[in-house]
Amino acid sequence: MAVPTLNPLPPEQAIRFLEAKGYRVAFSWKDVWQEEHAVAFTVAKMMEVDLLADVHRSLVAALNDGQSFDQWRKGLEPLLQARGWWGKAIDTDPLTGEEQVVQLGSPRRLKTIFDTNVRMSMAAGQWERIDRLAPARPYLRYVAVKDERTRPEHLAWNGTILKVGHPWWDTHSPPCGWGCRCTLQQLSAKDLERNGWTETATPPPLDPRPWVNNRTGETVEVPAGVDPGFGYHKGKAARTASAARQLLEKMAALPPELAATVADPKTLARQIGPEFREWVDGLALARPRGEMRPVGTLAPKVVTWLADNRPDMMPESGALMVTDKGLSHLMRDAKKEAQRLLPADVKALPAILAEPQAVYFDTQDPALLYVFDPPGRDGKLGKIVVRVNFATKEPGTRASIRGNFVTTGGLLQPSDIEGHTRYTKIV
Repeated sequence: MAVPTLNPLPPEQAIRFLEAKGYRVAFSWKDVWQEEHAVAFTVAKMMEVDLLADVHRSLVAALNDGQSFDQWRKGLEPLLQARGWWGKAIDTDPLTGEEQVVQLGSPRRLKTIFDTNVRMSMAAGQWERIDRLAPARPYLRYVAVKDERTRPEHLAWNGTILKVGHPWWDTHSPPCGWGCRCTLQQLSAKDLERNGWTETATPPPLDPRPWVNNRTGETVEVPAGVDPGFGYHKGKAARTASAARQLLEKMAALPPELAATVADPKTLARQIGPEFREWVDGLALARPRGEMRPVGTLAPKVVTWLADNRPDMMPESGALMVTDKGLSHLMRDAKKEAQRLLPADVKALPAILAEPQAVYFDTQDPALLYVFDPPGRDGKLGKIVVRVNFATKEPGTRASIRGNFVTTGGLLQPSDIEGHTRYTKIV
Protein backbone atom coordinates (compact mmCIF):
# COMPACT_ATOMS: atom_id res chain seq x y z
CA MET A 1 0.00 0.00 0.00
CA ALA A 2 1.38 3.42 -0.92
CA VAL A 3 1.64 5.77 2.02
CA PRO A 4 1.39 9.48 1.22
CA THR A 5 4.21 11.80 2.21
CA LEU A 6 2.81 15.15 3.24
CA ASN A 7 3.95 18.50 1.96
CA PRO A 8 5.50 20.86 4.53
CA LEU A 9 2.45 23.10 4.30
CA PRO A 10 -0.70 20.98 3.87
CA PRO A 11 -3.96 22.70 2.87
CA GLU A 12 -5.63 24.52 5.73
CA GLN A 13 -8.99 23.11 4.60
CA ALA A 14 -7.74 19.53 5.04
CA ILE A 15 -6.55 20.28 8.57
CA ARG A 16 -9.88 21.92 9.48
CA PHE A 17 -11.80 18.94 8.12
CA LEU A 18 -9.86 16.41 10.20
CA GLU A 19 -9.71 18.63 13.28
CA ALA A 20 -13.49 19.20 13.37
CA LYS A 21 -14.38 15.51 13.55
CA GLY A 22 -15.97 13.96 16.58
CA TYR A 23 -15.16 10.46 17.83
CA ARG A 24 -16.99 7.26 17.02
CA VAL A 25 -16.17 4.00 18.77
CA ALA A 26 -16.75 1.13 16.33
CA PHE A 27 -15.94 -2.57 16.28
CA SER A 28 -15.97 -2.78 12.47
CA TRP A 29 -15.32 -0.31 9.68
CA LYS A 30 -18.80 -1.21 8.43
CA ASP A 31 -20.35 0.36 11.56
CA VAL A 32 -19.49 3.87 10.29
CA TRP A 33 -20.83 4.31 6.78
CA GLN A 34 -19.77 6.66 3.98
CA GLU A 35 -20.93 10.23 4.75
CA GLU A 36 -20.67 9.55 8.50
CA HIS A 37 -16.88 9.70 8.06
CA ALA A 38 -17.24 13.41 7.28
CA VAL A 39 -18.12 14.04 10.92
CA ALA A 40 -16.63 11.10 12.81
CA PHE A 41 -13.11 9.88 13.41
CA THR A 42 -13.01 6.15 14.02
CA VAL A 43 -10.58 3.26 14.14
CA ALA A 44 -12.08 -0.24 13.96
CA LYS A 45 -11.59 -2.24 17.19
CA MET A 46 -10.43 0.86 19.11
CA MET A 47 -13.13 0.87 21.78
CA GLU A 48 -11.71 3.48 24.19
CA VAL A 49 -12.66 7.10 23.48
CA ASP A 50 -9.55 8.48 25.19
CA LEU A 51 -7.24 6.38 23.01
CA LEU A 52 -9.24 7.31 19.91
CA ALA A 53 -8.80 10.99 20.84
CA ASP A 54 -5.03 10.51 21.20
CA VAL A 55 -4.75 8.95 17.73
CA HIS A 56 -6.94 11.69 16.25
CA ARG A 57 -4.75 14.41 17.78
CA SER A 58 -1.64 12.71 16.45
CA LEU A 59 -3.04 12.74 12.89
CA VAL A 60 -4.01 16.42 13.16
CA ALA A 61 -0.46 17.15 14.29
CA ALA A 62 0.90 15.11 11.36
CA LEU A 63 -1.06 17.24 8.91
CA ASN A 64 -0.07 20.46 10.66
CA ASP A 65 3.61 19.56 10.76
CA GLY A 66 3.87 17.83 7.41
CA GLN A 67 5.01 14.56 8.98
CA SER A 68 5.72 11.48 6.90
CA PHE A 69 4.14 8.16 7.80
CA ASP A 70 7.38 6.95 9.39
CA GLN A 71 7.58 10.06 11.57
CA TRP A 72 3.96 9.67 12.68
CA ARG A 73 4.33 5.95 13.35
CA LYS A 74 7.50 6.48 15.38
CA GLY A 75 5.66 8.79 17.75
CA LEU A 76 2.40 6.78 17.99
CA GLU A 77 3.45 3.13 18.06
CA PRO A 78 5.00 3.21 21.59
CA LEU A 79 1.80 4.82 22.94
CA LEU A 80 -0.41 2.13 21.42
CA GLN A 81 1.81 -0.63 22.75
CA ALA A 82 1.88 0.91 26.23
CA ARG A 83 -1.92 1.16 26.22
CA GLY A 84 -2.31 -2.48 25.18
CA TRP A 85 -3.69 -1.77 21.70
CA TRP A 86 -1.20 -3.85 19.75
CA GLY A 87 -1.00 -7.30 18.23
CA LYS A 88 -3.79 -9.86 18.31
CA ALA A 89 -6.31 -10.06 21.13
CA ILE A 90 -9.59 -11.72 22.04
CA ASP A 91 -12.42 -9.20 21.97
CA THR A 92 -16.21 -9.30 22.17
CA ASP A 93 -18.23 -8.01 19.25
CA PRO A 94 -20.84 -5.70 20.86
CA LEU A 95 -23.26 -6.41 18.01
CA THR A 96 -23.29 -10.21 18.33
CA GLY A 97 -21.85 -10.76 21.80
CA GLU A 98 -19.41 -13.27 20.31
CA GLU A 99 -15.76 -13.45 21.30
CA GLN A 100 -13.27 -13.50 18.45
CA VAL A 101 -9.59 -13.06 17.75
CA VAL A 102 -9.02 -9.56 16.36
CA GLN A 103 -6.05 -7.65 15.03
CA LEU A 104 -5.35 -4.47 16.98
CA GLY A 105 -2.34 -2.33 16.20
CA SER A 106 0.25 -3.45 13.66
CA PRO A 107 2.52 -1.70 11.14
CA ARG A 108 0.08 -2.62 8.35
CA ARG A 109 -2.94 -1.28 10.27
CA LEU A 110 -1.13 1.97 11.04
CA LYS A 111 -0.42 2.39 7.32
CA THR A 112 -4.13 1.94 6.59
CA ILE A 113 -5.16 4.42 9.31
CA PHE A 114 -2.67 7.04 8.15
CA ASP A 115 -3.27 6.57 4.45
CA THR A 116 -7.07 6.61 4.61
CA ASN A 117 -7.42 9.56 6.99
CA VAL A 118 -4.83 11.70 5.23
CA ARG A 119 -6.24 11.03 1.77
CA MET A 120 -9.84 11.63 2.89
CA SER A 121 -8.85 14.90 4.58
CA MET A 122 -6.92 16.04 1.54
CA ALA A 123 -9.87 15.13 -0.71
CA ALA A 124 -12.34 17.08 1.43
CA GLY A 125 -9.99 20.06 1.51
CA GLN A 126 -9.48 19.87 -2.24
CA TRP A 127 -13.22 20.01 -2.89
CA GLU A 128 -13.48 23.28 -0.98
CA ARG A 129 -10.90 24.73 -3.38
CA ILE A 130 -12.60 23.14 -6.40
CA ASP A 131 -15.91 24.80 -5.55
CA ARG A 132 -14.24 28.16 -5.12
CA LEU A 133 -12.46 27.98 -8.50
CA ALA A 134 -15.30 26.32 -10.44
CA PRO A 135 -16.42 29.50 -12.28
CA ALA A 136 -12.96 29.89 -13.86
CA ARG A 137 -11.97 26.21 -13.91
CA PRO A 138 -15.20 24.27 -14.45
CA TYR A 139 -13.72 20.87 -15.43
CA LEU A 140 -12.29 17.96 -13.45
CA ARG A 141 -10.01 15.26 -14.83
CA TYR A 142 -9.66 11.87 -13.13
CA VAL A 143 -5.98 11.00 -12.73
CA ALA A 144 -4.86 7.46 -11.88
CA VAL A 145 -1.35 6.29 -11.10
CA LYS A 146 -0.27 4.11 -14.01
CA ASP A 147 1.43 1.15 -12.42
CA GLU A 148 0.76 -2.49 -11.63
CA ARG A 149 -0.81 -1.70 -8.24
CA THR A 150 -3.66 0.40 -9.64
CA ARG A 151 -7.06 -1.23 -10.06
CA PRO A 152 -7.99 -1.90 -13.71
CA GLU A 153 -11.21 0.12 -13.34
CA HIS A 154 -9.30 3.13 -12.04
CA LEU A 155 -6.86 2.92 -14.95
CA ALA A 156 -9.87 2.88 -17.27
CA TRP A 157 -11.23 6.04 -15.62
CA ASN A 158 -7.92 7.87 -16.09
CA GLY A 159 -8.40 10.92 -18.28
CA THR A 160 -12.17 11.16 -17.75
CA ILE A 161 -13.06 14.87 -17.96
CA LEU A 162 -16.42 16.12 -16.65
CA LYS A 163 -17.89 19.33 -15.25
CA VAL A 164 -17.41 19.96 -11.53
CA GLY A 165 -21.12 19.41 -10.86
CA HIS A 166 -21.51 16.22 -12.89
CA PRO A 167 -23.28 13.45 -10.90
CA TRP A 168 -20.54 10.94 -11.78
CA TRP A 169 -18.38 12.58 -9.11
CA ASP A 170 -21.04 11.78 -6.50
CA THR A 171 -19.75 8.19 -6.47
CA HIS A 172 -16.29 8.54 -8.06
CA SER A 173 -14.51 11.31 -6.17
CA PRO A 174 -11.13 9.91 -5.05
CA PRO A 175 -10.11 8.08 -3.00
CA CYS A 176 -12.37 5.36 -4.37
CA GLY A 177 -11.13 2.53 -2.17
CA TRP A 178 -8.58 1.33 0.35
CA GLY A 179 -5.14 2.48 -0.75
CA CYS A 180 -6.51 4.35 -3.77
CA ARG A 181 -3.93 6.89 -4.98
CA CYS A 182 -6.11 8.54 -7.63
CA THR A 183 -6.53 12.31 -7.66
CA LEU A 184 -8.46 15.05 -9.44
CA GLN A 185 -7.04 17.74 -11.71
CA GLN A 186 -9.05 20.95 -12.08
CA LEU A 187 -8.98 22.55 -15.51
CA SER A 188 -10.14 25.60 -17.43
CA ALA A 189 -11.36 25.64 -21.03
CA LYS A 190 -7.92 26.93 -22.07
CA ASP A 191 -6.26 24.01 -20.28
CA LEU A 192 -8.34 21.59 -22.35
CA GLU A 193 -7.47 23.40 -25.56
CA ARG A 194 -3.77 23.58 -24.72
CA ASN A 195 -3.55 19.83 -24.02
CA GLY A 196 -5.83 18.75 -26.85
CA TRP A 197 -8.36 17.31 -24.42
CA THR A 198 -12.14 17.37 -24.67
CA GLU A 199 -14.94 16.87 -22.18
CA THR A 200 -15.92 13.21 -21.93
CA ALA A 201 -19.16 12.74 -23.86
CA THR A 202 -20.36 9.73 -21.87
CA PRO A 203 -18.92 9.06 -18.41
CA PRO A 204 -17.74 5.54 -17.54
CA PRO A 205 -20.69 3.29 -16.61
CA LEU A 206 -21.52 2.80 -12.94
CA ASP A 207 -22.22 -0.93 -13.31
CA PRO A 208 -23.61 -1.08 -9.76
CA ARG A 209 -23.54 -4.33 -7.85
CA PRO A 210 -25.43 -5.21 -4.67
CA TRP A 211 -23.38 -5.41 -1.48
CA VAL A 212 -24.75 -6.49 1.90
CA ASN A 213 -23.46 -4.81 5.04
CA ASN A 214 -23.50 -7.77 7.41
CA ARG A 215 -23.38 -5.38 10.38
CA THR A 216 -26.69 -3.70 9.55
CA GLY A 217 -28.31 -6.12 7.11
CA GLU A 218 -28.70 -3.28 4.63
CA THR A 219 -28.13 -3.92 0.92
CA VAL A 220 -26.58 -1.05 -1.03
CA GLU A 221 -25.61 -0.58 -4.66
CA VAL A 222 -21.86 -0.11 -5.10
CA PRO A 223 -20.38 0.99 -8.46
CA ALA A 224 -17.90 -1.44 -10.00
CA GLY A 225 -14.34 -0.50 -9.09
CA VAL A 226 -15.39 1.45 -5.99
CA ASP A 227 -14.83 -0.25 -2.63
CA PRO A 228 -17.88 -0.48 -0.34
CA GLY A 229 -17.98 2.59 1.90
CA PHE A 230 -16.12 4.83 -0.57
CA GLY A 231 -18.90 5.52 -3.12
CA TYR A 232 -19.90 8.99 -1.96
CA HIS A 233 -18.96 12.61 -2.65
CA LYS A 234 -16.29 13.50 -0.08
CA GLY A 235 -16.61 17.23 -0.69
CA LYS A 236 -20.40 17.39 -0.43
CA ALA A 237 -20.43 15.29 2.75
CA ALA A 238 -17.89 17.54 4.45
CA ARG A 239 -19.58 20.71 3.23
CA THR A 240 -23.07 19.67 4.35
CA ALA A 241 -21.96 18.72 7.86
CA SER A 242 -19.84 21.84 8.27
CA ALA A 243 -22.46 24.23 6.88
CA ALA A 244 -25.23 22.90 9.11
CA ARG A 245 -23.05 23.04 12.21
CA GLN A 246 -21.83 26.57 11.44
CA LEU A 247 -25.36 27.79 10.69
CA LEU A 248 -26.67 26.52 14.01
CA GLU A 249 -23.75 28.06 15.88
CA LYS A 250 -24.45 31.42 14.23
CA MET A 251 -28.15 31.11 15.00
CA ALA A 252 -27.30 30.92 18.69
CA ALA A 253 -26.39 34.60 18.46
CA LEU A 254 -29.42 35.68 16.41
CA PRO A 255 -32.64 37.11 17.82
CA PRO A 256 -35.13 34.24 18.15
CA GLU A 257 -37.73 35.70 15.81
CA LEU A 258 -35.05 35.91 13.10
CA ALA A 259 -33.36 32.59 13.86
CA ALA A 260 -36.66 30.77 13.66
CA THR A 261 -37.05 31.80 10.03
CA VAL A 262 -33.46 31.38 8.81
CA ALA A 263 -33.61 27.67 8.05
CA ASP A 264 -36.09 24.82 8.01
CA PRO A 265 -35.70 22.85 11.29
CA LYS A 266 -36.38 19.51 9.56
CA THR A 267 -33.69 20.11 6.97
CA LEU A 268 -31.19 21.14 9.62
CA ALA A 269 -32.02 18.07 11.68
CA ARG A 270 -31.26 15.78 8.73
CA GLN A 271 -27.97 17.56 8.11
CA ILE A 272 -26.67 17.57 11.67
CA GLY A 273 -28.15 14.19 12.60
CA PRO A 274 -25.14 12.01 11.61
CA GLU A 275 -22.67 14.35 13.30
CA PHE A 276 -24.76 14.49 16.46
CA ARG A 277 -24.98 10.69 16.65
CA GLU A 278 -21.21 10.40 16.30
CA TRP A 279 -20.71 12.99 19.03
CA VAL A 280 -23.02 11.10 21.40
CA ASP A 281 -21.29 7.79 20.62
CA GLY A 282 -17.93 9.33 21.44
CA LEU A 283 -18.92 10.80 24.80
CA ALA A 284 -18.13 9.28 28.16
CA LEU A 285 -21.41 10.34 29.77
CA ALA A 286 -20.36 9.02 33.16
CA ARG A 287 -17.60 11.66 33.11
CA PRO A 288 -18.95 14.77 31.31
CA ARG A 289 -16.20 17.04 29.98
CA GLY A 290 -18.27 20.18 29.52
CA GLU A 291 -18.80 19.78 25.77
CA MET A 292 -21.66 21.62 24.09
CA ARG A 293 -23.49 21.31 20.75
CA PRO A 294 -26.35 23.08 18.93
CA VAL A 295 -29.12 20.56 18.36
CA GLY A 296 -31.95 22.47 16.70
CA THR A 297 -33.95 25.69 16.56
CA LEU A 298 -37.07 27.09 18.18
CA ALA A 299 -40.03 26.85 15.83
CA PRO A 300 -41.65 30.18 14.86
CA LYS A 301 -44.92 29.19 16.59
CA VAL A 302 -43.06 28.57 19.86
CA VAL A 303 -41.30 31.93 19.66
CA THR A 304 -44.59 33.70 18.91
CA TRP A 305 -46.38 31.96 21.79
CA LEU A 306 -43.67 32.95 24.27
CA ALA A 307 -43.74 36.54 23.03
CA ASP A 308 -47.54 36.72 23.45
CA ASN A 309 -47.95 34.71 26.67
CA ARG A 310 -44.67 34.80 28.55
CA PRO A 311 -42.78 37.94 27.50
CA ASP A 312 -40.71 37.56 30.66
CA MET A 313 -39.32 34.37 29.12
CA MET A 314 -38.72 35.70 25.62
CA PRO A 315 -35.67 33.71 24.49
CA GLU A 316 -32.44 35.57 23.90
CA SER A 317 -31.50 33.30 20.97
CA GLY A 318 -33.25 30.94 18.58
CA ALA A 319 -30.95 27.94 18.90
CA LEU A 320 -31.55 24.84 20.99
CA MET A 321 -28.41 23.63 22.75
CA VAL A 322 -27.28 20.60 24.74
CA THR A 323 -24.25 19.74 26.86
CA ASP A 324 -22.79 16.32 27.55
CA LYS A 325 -23.91 16.80 31.15
CA GLY A 326 -27.44 17.42 29.89
CA LEU A 327 -27.30 14.23 27.83
CA SER A 328 -26.21 12.32 30.91
CA HIS A 329 -29.24 13.67 32.77
CA LEU A 330 -31.51 12.67 29.90
CA MET A 331 -30.74 9.02 30.48
CA ARG A 332 -30.39 9.01 34.27
CA ASP A 333 -32.84 11.49 35.79
CA ALA A 334 -35.91 9.26 35.90
CA LYS A 335 -36.18 7.54 39.29
CA LYS A 336 -37.32 4.28 37.73
CA GLU A 337 -35.43 2.63 34.90
CA ALA A 338 -38.71 1.99 33.06
CA GLN A 339 -39.20 5.77 32.82
CA ARG A 340 -35.80 6.54 31.35
CA LEU A 341 -34.96 7.37 27.77
CA LEU A 342 -32.77 5.02 25.77
CA PRO A 343 -29.53 5.89 23.97
CA ALA A 344 -31.42 5.61 20.68
CA ASP A 345 -33.80 8.38 21.87
CA VAL A 346 -30.89 10.63 22.75
CA LYS A 347 -29.18 10.10 19.39
CA ALA A 348 -32.44 11.08 17.66
CA LEU A 349 -32.64 14.38 19.56
CA PRO A 350 -32.26 16.67 16.48
CA ALA A 351 -35.15 14.88 14.71
CA ILE A 352 -37.32 14.85 17.86
CA LEU A 353 -36.90 18.59 18.42
CA ALA A 354 -37.53 19.34 14.73
CA GLU A 355 -40.69 17.23 14.49
CA PRO A 356 -42.20 16.70 17.95
CA GLN A 357 -45.65 15.22 18.42
CA ALA A 358 -46.45 18.33 20.48
CA VAL A 359 -44.81 21.16 22.40
CA TYR A 360 -46.17 22.17 25.82
CA PHE A 361 -45.37 24.87 28.33
CA ASP A 362 -45.00 23.80 31.96
CA THR A 363 -46.72 26.49 34.04
CA GLN A 364 -45.51 25.17 37.42
CA ASP A 365 -41.85 24.68 36.51
CA PRO A 366 -41.49 27.08 33.56
CA ALA A 367 -39.97 25.19 30.66
CA LEU A 368 -40.81 23.82 27.22
CA LEU A 369 -41.76 20.15 26.93
CA TYR A 370 -41.16 18.48 23.58
CA VAL A 371 -43.31 15.35 23.47
CA PHE A 372 -42.62 12.47 21.08
CA ASP A 373 -43.74 8.90 20.48
CA PRO A 374 -40.82 6.55 21.18
CA PRO A 375 -41.07 3.14 19.49
CA GLY A 376 -41.67 0.02 21.55
CA ARG A 377 -42.50 1.71 24.85
CA ASP A 378 -45.98 0.25 25.47
CA GLY A 379 -47.91 3.42 24.68
CA LYS A 380 -45.77 5.72 26.79
CA LEU A 381 -44.72 9.12 25.50
CA GLY A 382 -41.25 10.59 25.61
CA LYS A 383 -40.54 14.10 26.85
CA ILE A 384 -37.58 16.42 26.36
CA VAL A 385 -37.36 19.40 28.72
CA VAL A 386 -35.90 22.63 27.31
CA ARG A 387 -35.20 25.51 29.67
CA VAL A 388 -35.31 28.92 28.01
CA ASN A 389 -32.48 31.39 28.75
CA PHE A 390 -30.83 28.78 30.96
CA ALA A 391 -27.41 29.73 32.35
CA THR A 392 -24.57 27.21 32.26
CA LYS A 393 -20.78 27.31 32.26
CA GLU A 394 -19.15 27.92 28.90
CA PRO A 395 -16.84 24.98 28.09
CA GLY A 396 -13.23 25.65 29.06
CA THR A 397 -13.99 28.87 30.95
CA ARG A 398 -15.53 30.09 34.18
CA ALA A 399 -17.89 32.36 32.29
CA SER A 400 -21.61 31.68 32.11
CA ILE A 401 -23.50 31.35 28.86
CA ARG A 402 -27.27 31.69 28.48
CA GLY A 403 -29.32 29.79 25.96
CA ASN A 404 -32.17 27.36 25.39
CA PHE A 405 -30.76 24.13 26.80
CA VAL A 406 -32.04 20.57 26.85
CA THR A 407 -31.75 19.68 30.54
CA THR A 408 -33.58 16.42 31.14
CA GLY A 409 -36.23 14.04 29.83
CA GLY A 410 -38.01 10.76 30.39
CA LEU A 411 -41.10 8.70 29.70
CA LEU A 412 -44.66 9.39 30.83
CA GLN A 413 -48.21 8.23 30.31
CA PRO A 414 -50.34 10.27 27.88
CA SER A 415 -52.73 10.98 30.75
CA ASP A 416 -49.88 12.64 32.67
CA ILE A 417 -49.85 15.56 30.27
CA GLU A 418 -52.86 15.57 27.94
CA GLY A 419 -55.63 17.70 29.43
CA HIS A 420 -53.59 18.43 32.56
CA THR A 421 -54.05 22.00 33.80
CA ARG A 422 -50.35 22.28 34.54
CA TYR A 423 -49.44 22.08 30.85
CA THR A 424 -50.45 24.46 28.08
CA LYS A 425 -50.20 23.14 24.55
CA ILE A 426 -48.29 25.44 22.17
CA VAL A 427 -48.05 23.33 19.01
